Amino acid sequence: MYGSLCISFFLCLLLLLFDKNYCQFEWITYDKIDEIMDRINSVNRDNCFQKQPNELVLPEEAVYQKPSIELLRNDIIMKNRTQLLHVRNIAHRNALLYSYLFQRLFDFEEPGLTYILLHNAADVTAGGSMINGSGIFFDQDKYYPHWYKNFFNKTIPLFGPYAWRADDFYDAFNWKNEWTNHTIQQEDIGAGGNHQYTSRYNRANEWYYKWLPDSIQDDQEKEVHPYNVTMSPSFVAINNDDKKENNQGEINDEKKNDTDDANKKRKPVHTVQLLLAERMYKLYDVTETIEFYGPPHPEDPQGPTLWTRPYFDCGRSNKWIISAVSPIVDIYPRHTTYRHFQSMRNLAVAVTNIDFIMMDINQCSEINQINRKLNLFAGTNKCKPTTRCEPLFGFGFRRGGYQCLCQPGFRYPPYQDGPFKGYIIEKATQEEYANNFDCLKVELYQQYPKYFYQSNIELFAGRKRRSNDDLSNRSIYNNLSKNFILPLLIDSVSKVNIIATLLTSSSSLFKTSIHRIASFSSKLFIGFVNNKHEDHIKKHRAKRFAYEYSTRVASIMKHYDYLNYNPHICEFMTEEELSMPGDVLYDVDIQFESQARLALTLSHFLSSFYQIVNPAEDFPLRKAELDLTDEQLIGEVLAAAGSDYKVVGIGIFFDRGKFRNYRLPYFGPYAFRMENDISQNYTVIDWAGLPDGYENEIWFRTMKTRWATNADRSELTEYWLKLFIRADYAGNALVHHESGFPLYFHAPELKHGQWFPPTFQCSRNYALPRQWIVTYAVPFFGLDVLGINLEFKGVIRIDTYLRYLDINQCSLPHYIPNAFKGSDRCDYQSTICEPIFGRGFRLGKYKCRCRPGYEYPFIDQNDFFNGDVMDIQWNILMSNNSRMSSFDQLKCRLAIANSIRPISFILLLSICVLFINGKFY
Repeated sequence: MYGSLCISFFLCLLLLLFDKNYCQFEWITYDKIDEIMDRINSVNRDNCFQKQPNELVLPEEAVYQKPSIELLRNDIIMKNRTQLLHVRNIAHRNALLYSYLFQRLFDFEEPGLTYILLHNAADVTAGGSMINGSGIFFDQDKYYPHWYKNFFNKTIPLFGPYAWRADDFYDAFNWKNEWTNHTIQQEDIGAGGNHQYTSRYNRANEWYYKWLPDSIQDDQEKEVHPYNVTMSPSFVAINNDDKKENNQGEINDEKKNDTDDANKKRKPVHTVQLLLAERMYKLYDVTETIEFYGPPHPEDPQGPTLWTRPYFDCGRSNKWIISAVSPIVDIYPRHTTYRHFQSMRNLAVAVTNIDFIMMDINQCSEINQINRKLNLFAGTNKCKPTTRCEPLFGFGFRRGGYQCLCQPGFRYPPYQDGPFKGYIIEKATQEEYANNFDCLKVELYQQYPKYFYQSNIELFAGRKRRSNDDLSNRSIYNNLSKNFILPLLIDSVSKVNIIATLLTSSSSLFKTSIHRIASFSSKLFIGFVNNKHEDHIKKHRAKRFAYEYSTRVASIMKHYDYLNYNPHICEFMTEEELSMPGDVLYDVDIQFESQARLALTLSHFLSSFYQIVNPAEDFPLRKAELDLTDEQLIGEVLAAAGSDYKVVGIGIFFDRGKFRNYRLPYFGPYAFRMENDISQNYTVIDWAGLPDGYENEIWFRTMKTRWATNADRSELTEYWLKLFIRADYAGNALVHHESGFPLYFHAPELKHGQWFPPTFQCSRNYALPRQWIVTYAVPFFGLDVLGINLEFKGVIRIDTYLRYLDINQCSLPHYIPNAFKGSDRCDYQSTICEPIFGRGFRLGKYKCRCRPGYEYPFIDQNDFFNGDVMDIQWNILMSNNSRMSSFDQLKCRLAIANSIRPISFILLLSICVLFINGKFY
């Protein structure tokens, strides 16, 4: 027995000593990813309180391409950064909301404690994986809690309700003992132990110092209360430039003598125009204009939102997170006879964060880093010099989230189907890495076709092919397709069509020789393919281009452009003429997920409020939460519309009689921006006052028909809330929420909402913006009059710009609805179509990449054909303008060999054989 053990040990020792092949990962050197991973793994919930502050933060460069206003205007937000964009939008929205409500409403009408708690929880429940936590944090002695009894015009030391996604694995109500991500824990971190979040010794309060304490006071303000004027709605809608001058006339007169430094100290002014309903189907004749101070304007250099470094949220969610921070502005002090002390200040910050581990990292090196922030993980990819790196989406913080594409002038090996995946390269051994993942050199380049040759040929789709051999009587497209090796033998830089010249001016013997050379060469390179079968393929290809170019696609785009340039024509069109087919919205649920979740956040907040809050409750220290008011709902839609640049407008639409705290049976506040860009000017209109109302709109009727009689709890998602509030005014301890612990509510998910076909919004008197919009609607629910069953309360509607929706023209399976699929111009035999994202609602945004076994033939420092060029050349080919198009040359060629010497020898030999045969004939 001991002898066999000794022999086994000896063999293992020999393998370790003489085996020269390294195991997996041993050849990968220690880099920035390993360094950050070690720092992440060294901190946990048990030892985070003993760590130094610098051990609880990561470098700022660990998160690349943080969304900012400059980035939104000048760059494309890729899919791996839409999560950060949503976090930024929610933080900006909360700052706008509370800035408006605190300045607009009197103390007793402001949001109460439960309102704020449920609002933070809705950000997390509706955010999904995009949001880990949300909260608002007030500066020292800056919050006036009107919800305490006999506590008027007094402040509390600190107030910071913060909600995060809790671990519910061992909770009693989770009988499956599975993580559901449906449990939210919320605490007032300004109360209880370790509540000094304003202290510099706090380990996770970098968000506090982004905007607080506000050392810049707006001492130039003569009138700090909102400034109200009235004007006619038609004047507001049509004369936008004059509107700005009149709305801000008094403030501009006040500012005209100030210095530039004083103007920089001022808090940004946001303008809201309210157009409410006088009665059903009738709006007021004048609008009310409100100005309030809020977060910085998007055009300001600093922007409305700042980002923290990744940090460990010790003692709360116990995760590595990154936060977006936006300031909340209010007047301070509030009620005092010493008015010269009052000024607009940043009294609080709205903080929204996301799990750092869920964020994709970019291991690719940036070609141009001018005006770009540094990327800590740049250059950590394992792409070889013959390839280039391209990041992938959805990998999170781990290696391999990239792919290696061939450099221009190189092609993939015959056995490789597409780019080399980074996660496969990172798992390879050193021997596998050394002998694989390389691209092969391409030779025998062609000059990219830039010249068009004059001809007298007219192209007709239905023309039958001629049977003679005269090129001048046949379609240029057909001839070049049949002998696609022939262009390789000529220099495309020349301005003279050499082949056509030879065929027209030479003898018939020489013409026959040239045709034989081309035919014989093509057979050599493609393996003697049957001519009849090849002709059949080419005829089918020509027929597809002639008859299948989407007349439907062309009509859709023509209709889209026509109404964009002539919006006033919509008044003379029917409802069907102002809409598009539903299959235009391919991939809309992914591209506009952030906007749909913005509407879902409002739905979750209203559903939780109407299921949890009871105004008849009575508590020892604090007052009961009151019903929602119309001003609070106006603030909700106003803040949501102003936070996202892709949103046209958003509205809350109640069913008949469901909003009891209003004088009309219907209430539908809808907020939008009149400008097509990010701005600080908003308009809120009560849709119940429009001539046609909203109760008969298709999106409202569809949601009501689906949920009015079927609001069953089993079809909705249940969320649990663990709410901890302060026990007294000073916040000496935390206690459970008096309404119950834990609380729960039922709310819809994204799948319960619906996207509706694109429509051109054509309202009368320009009350609403005339735009091509895409509408998403989701319901919200509350308890019935008896407080037992759920009932349908209304619909949240959000409209986004259609121009931000990317078109996918590539081929898709037949069962996938997409109006534009298969409309690309790629050569299906040699290339494959790939969509280009971020270009909006425009055709030609795709690229034709070479298939495996083919290579890119041109020397233009590229490796694919641009969709715009393909469409242009095809239009030239079909336009009958007596110009020869280069469309037929925009295809990949067979990847024959790495050197041109064998090809040259074969061509020379074939020419000699054909010449000898022709001589004897």
